[in-house]
Order: sequence, then C-alpha cells, then structure tokens
Amino acid sequence: MLLISTAKHRLSELLELRGCVDGYELGIGYIKDNRRICSVLGEWVVTIHNLPALTRGEEYFMMEPAVNPEAAIKVAIKMVERVREFLDDWKVYGVHAGLRGHIKGPSDFTVRGELFTLDECIRNIKRFYEELKGRGVSNIAIENIYGANEASPAVGADEHELRLISKVAPLLLDVGHLAVNCAYRNVPLESLNLKGLRIAEVHVSFLHPKIEKFNKEMLASTPMFWDHYPYVQTEVNKQILNVTSEIVSETRIATAEISGSLKEIRETLDKISFIREQ
Repeated sequence: MLLISTAKHRLSELLELRGCVDGYELGIGYIKDNRRICSVLGEWVVTIHNLPALTRGEEYFMMEPAVNPEAAIKVAIKMVERVREFLDDWKVYGVHAGLRGHIKGPSDFTVRGELFTLDECIRNIKRFYEELKGRGVSNIAIENIYGANEASPAVGADEHELRLISKVAPLLLDVGHLAVNCAYRNVPLESLNLKGLRIAEVHVSFLHPKIEKFNKEMLASTPMFWDHYPYVQTEVNKQILNVTSEIVSETRIATAEISGSLKEIRETLDKISFIREQ
C-alpha cells in the first residue's frame, strides 16, 4: 500500500494525486487544516504522523520520547484525542524518536546540553510506548530521524540501534533518514542488515541530488534539510529505492514524503509504484 503524506501539500494537490496512491498519511499540521483535509479525504487516510493536530503556539514543541517521555506522552494523547474528533480510525501513529539529547527547535536539529546514553534513550522509548499502550493508544510506531551534525546523533542511527528500538516498540522505518545517518558514517545503506526488524510502516524520502555518495562531506556542503526531494538518480537514491523494495513486504504500508512540483511528485510516485503491488 502506497501512501503520500499530506504535510506541506494543499488539498488541491492531494486530490490531483489521488490516482497515484492508495491513500494518505495525515502529516504534521494545524488541526483546522487537517480537519478540512479529512472532511474530503478522510476515508482514504490510513496513518497519522507525529503532530497531526496542532493549535497555534504548539508548533515549536519537539516530539522526542527518547529524552523527554513525559512531555511526549502528554502531547501524543492530546493529538490522538483531537484527531478522533474528525477521523474514525488509522492503522499506525508514527512518532519521531528524537535525538540523543534535547533538540533546539523545528528548524535546528542540533542538541542543546549533554547527550543521553543509548540505554537511557531506549528505556525512555519503552516507557513512552508502554504507557500509551496502557492508555488505549496501541498502534504507535517509533520513527528514526537524523541530527544536523555528528555532535547531534539520532536514536536509531544504525542497524544495531534500530534493533534495540524494535525490541521495545514497532518501527516506522524512514529509509531516507537512515541514508543520512549512513552518510555520517561513510557506509552504504545497502550494507545494513535490516532483516527481522519489527516494522509497522516505512517512510520513503529521497535525498538532495548533490548528495551523490554516502559521504559526510557531501552532507556538510549541502544545506539542510537533506530529504523529501523528488527522485533524481544518484547512487544514494538508488540504494534508498533498493532497500525500500526489500523491506516494504515486512509491513505493506509505505508513505512517500515528497516536496516539489506536481510533475516531479507524480514521477517520483511512479518510480516507487511497485509498493502498490505489495
């Protein structure tokens, strides 16, 4: 099943793309905007993501259960309660894991203060997942993200960390984010062993065309954010495509996150249309 995220797309664009996808993921956005989207497309909304029902003043909140589980639990419950006002059901609620320290803000993915240990982060994610499950939110999945530099590491940055998360909660595995973390370490995405992970959903996003290799110098020379680009053939994007094709059968739900013109979005969706056959 191939979905497209509603985030950063006008309703008119989403309607234009209806025939290219099987449904939609209700992405990060204000409650009034996402309520309107669901009034038209609600029967095709399959998943929801991170902060899908914001009100003014909440846009600077960072969902980071790895380091701040108390606040993440409170806000996740608030999001679910609000979305239930205009959407009956969804299969997955994907939530960012966070970095290994407190994120400065939505446009600055660097860590402020000291880093948490990986063990602390995994314990916090487990607490977040289990408390929400105990309160009736049973379809949570934890998404791997990336930081703005090597001093701001993400939780779930490699196969070992993904396995640790997968032991305590289902994953929303973002292949583009994982590719960025591979570039930090100068290792190919295809070198990772992702078999056996507990994957609830896959996110597919392609990297900036200037990031041609898994190389941290290429990240440093290209402005953030590095993902959500239309597909352009590079070695990095080819590996994102290949890895997606290998793991999508584990979940059968994959969401494309793409910014660009309608033509570029359609062409990218066509490139990953094999997902619709799963």
